[in-house]
This record gives sequence, structure tokens and C-alpha cells, in this order.
Amino acid sequence: MAQLVSTGQITIVDNNDARPITAFITASQGTQQIYTKDESSVSSVPNWASSPNVLSAKVYVGGTSSAVDVTNQVSNRKWSNDLNTSIGSGTTLTVNTNMDPVSAPSKVYYFEADYTDPITGLVSHIIAQITLTVVRTGTNAVYLLPRGTTAIQQADGSTKNVAVVCVDLVRAAGVDTSGITYRFYESNGTAQVTTSMNTKYGLKTTSTSSAPTGSASDIGVNLPASNAWSAHNTLVIHESAVADIAVYRAEAKDADGNIYQCYFTIYDVSDPYEVKLISTAGEKLQNGVGSTNIYPMVWNGASQLSTATTANWSFTWFFFDGAAPGNRAGFIDTTRTAVAGGRSITANTAGAACVITYSGAAITFAAGDMIKIVKADGTAKYYEVASGTTTSNLTLRAATVSTFLNTPWPAASITANEFVGGKLYVCTGTGSSAGTRTTTGTGSSNFITVTGDEIDGKGTIICEANRP
Repeated sequence: MAQLVSTGQITIVDNNDARPITAFITASQGTQQIYTKDESSVSSVPNWASSPNVLSAKVYVGGTSSAVDVTNQVSNRKWSNDLNTSIGSGTTLTVNTNMDPVSAPSKVYYFEADYTDPITGLVSHIIAQITLTVVRTGTNAVYLLPRGTTAIQQADGSTKNVAVVCVDLVRAAGVDTSGITYRFYESNGTAQVTTSMNTKYGLKTTSTSSAPTGSASDIGVNLPASNAWSAHNTLVIHESAVADIAVYRAEAKDADGNIYQCYFTIYDVSDPYEVKLISTAGEKLQNGVGSTNIYPMVWNGASQLSTATTANWSFTWFFFDGAAPGNRAGFIDTTRTAVAGGRSITANTAGAACVITYSGAAITFAAGDMIKIVKADGTAKYYEVASGTTTSNLTLRAATVSTFLNTPWPAASITANEFVGGKLYVCTGTGSSAGTRTTTGTGSSNFITVTGDEIDGKGTIICEANRP
């Protein structure tokens, strides 16, 4: 079985289509509040309930020496907390409620709009974001504090090393251990560490007067069932759980039912491998360059591995859409979407079971396939296919395999004919591999080609190197 040992990434920007656009958000009262609770006195500074925090979006077009403020020229303005549900439609948004330091100590605000280039007529979809936070102080402040070893070192013998992190619920009087229960989550913040992960993690208890310790013998021990809380405050992490860097979340629930959380980062330096990605066209597609080849280079410490050494390695490639930051998307399968520039969409119905009609010869789809749709305004979206027919149409569904598609692009929100005039592409892979590419060997068999059809303004490519 191949073993994942390292990852690399590169971001490609396509500057062919329009002038550069810069968008950001300012906050009239700053981005942070201080919450203080001393005995019966509670205060928030600044107090946004009495002096609202006004968020102002700014959009500029052009270079640093000739940037023009076009904020009032953008259309389809929308504010949201999730890139979906609108909470405002102007260029400013007023926040007139104070932050909750327990249930919502931070909140992200997004501003979206469309800018039409007056020269080219191209429409660019703009997204800017700002994060508001609250810090809790005072004699009654409560917080979760992680401590322990956060690096998995290279082992001297055959037994692998582990990282060990304990979390303490700290109050003014000291560490609270009375009736406290805990949960731990992997880096995506949603996958709880449970019994199904018995080869990667273990749980144990560390007293307030002891340093957290652990070994490989702790892996698989005391793991809870899904959604269950545990009395164990220490997570033991095996080397196999971390490729390079991983971020974990810990939760602690006190006797009153209040839940506190913290994050900590684990570094795996036990495998001294590093993947560097080389792009033949650099990090920008411009001046008529419509594609680039990206090669993985594997280093062991200060030495680069030869292509002969990595000939039996496999490399898995992932694409993340730059217009929806952090959201996994997919590469285009040029063998299934053979028409240059994709297939033209002529009609579509509404809802999660949307039916899309497209031009050209019918494409054979399987359930779980991923498609990319570039709307007439240039906005890219990705969906999961339920089925396809031989009459040049296909049916979508709420993603059941590639569930990461549901957050930024919920199929249920599709409206009738919103894709008309746009383009359809088939993505690589299917099922759990939807949207990915895999390469092996050396030379021409071990690189991927990325085009301007895939990179709509900006995209990030991540490569995982798997040693045989």
C-alpha cells in the first residue's frame, strides 16, 4: 500500500482576461472586541450595540500607480456570513450587536459583487472577507489551553514516535477538572476522533501537575464513539495521522454544559520529505500563455530524489477554486469534454434535481461524476451528477459522494435557466476521487497540464506524494 509522505502546492493566476482587481473590507470600530465579566459587571469594548461597527467594502481596478475606486460601479452586491445567505446588499453593512465570547468568538463577513470591465465587457465576480473577533478578559474569564509535544520527531528505532497534547480548562482559580468532558477533531474541524481511527489516535488522562506523555502503545486506546464526550483530556497522535502539518480542534464541556474550544497545530518531521512544484509558465498565465505544466520535485532533506528513485511513487493532485477560497473543486477531463471551451448550456431546470441541456454529442455520465459550470458572467460552480442520458442532458443531485461541493455550491439553490449561455465541463475522476488527478512514473507521465479553462482568475493546486 502506498504511504502518503508529503504534500506541495502552487497557486496559478490567469491575468489574460482583465485588469487586476483589488477588494477589501474596512471596519469603522476595528475587528476586535474586548469582553469583560467581573462579578456582576459585564462590558464589551467597543460597544457595538451603542456605537455600531460599520463594515465598508472597497473595490479598486488597475495597478498600484493607477488604481481607480469602482466600488459604486459594481453590481449584484451581497453581504453574507457563509457565501450563501444574504444579510445585506449595499457597499456597507452595519454590525450593531456585540460578539458572544462563548458560542461565537469569531465571525466572518463576506462581500460579493460583480464588476464589468468597460473595455472588454468581461464580468469578474469579486469576493472580499473580514473576520471579527472577541477576546474575553476579567477575573471570571474561562479558556481552553493546549500543552504538550506538537512535533513528531524522527524515531531512533523502528517504533514510530507520537505527538501528545493535553488540554486544560482554565478559570481564575486555576485548572478546572470537575466534571469536565472532552472531544477532539481532525484538521477540517468536522471529523471527530473516534473508534474508527484506532490506528492513528489514542486518548489518555494527564493530571494538572504532570507533563503530557505517550507512546505508540496508547494508539487505539480509550477512543469514543461518534459524537460522544470523553473524560480523557489528552490526545495521542500517531505519525500516520499527519503528512506534514495538521490543525486539530479540542472541545471541553463543563458541568454547566458550556462548551469551550481551542486549536493546536501538529508538525510531522519524522519523514524528511518535501514536495516542491515547478510550473513551466511560472505562477501566472499571461501574455497569451494559456496553459502550464506542473512537475513535482521530491527532496529528502537537502538532497533532491532522482526521477529513477521516484519512478514508482504516485502523486495525487487536488484543485481548489480561488473564487471560493478554501473550497475544493476539480480539474477538467479533456477526454470527455473534447469540444474546446466546453459545451454550451441551452437550458436548465431548478433545484437539487436540476436537469441541464447542453450542445454537441451526448456525454455518458455516471452517478458521482463531477461537472464544472462556468456561467455567462464568468462565475464557476461545481456539482455532482445523478445520471446522464444519450440525449445531451444530465441530472444533478445534492452531493452524496463529494459532499464538499454542498457548502459553496448547494444544488438546491439552482434557479431555472441560470446556466443558459454558460459552459459545461466534465471533471476528472469519480466517487471519492472526483475532481482529482493521479500521476506516476517519470518524465511526461508525471506532470499535469493546467489551462485557463480550469483557472478562473485564481486557483490553488495541491500535490500529495505517496511513497510505495
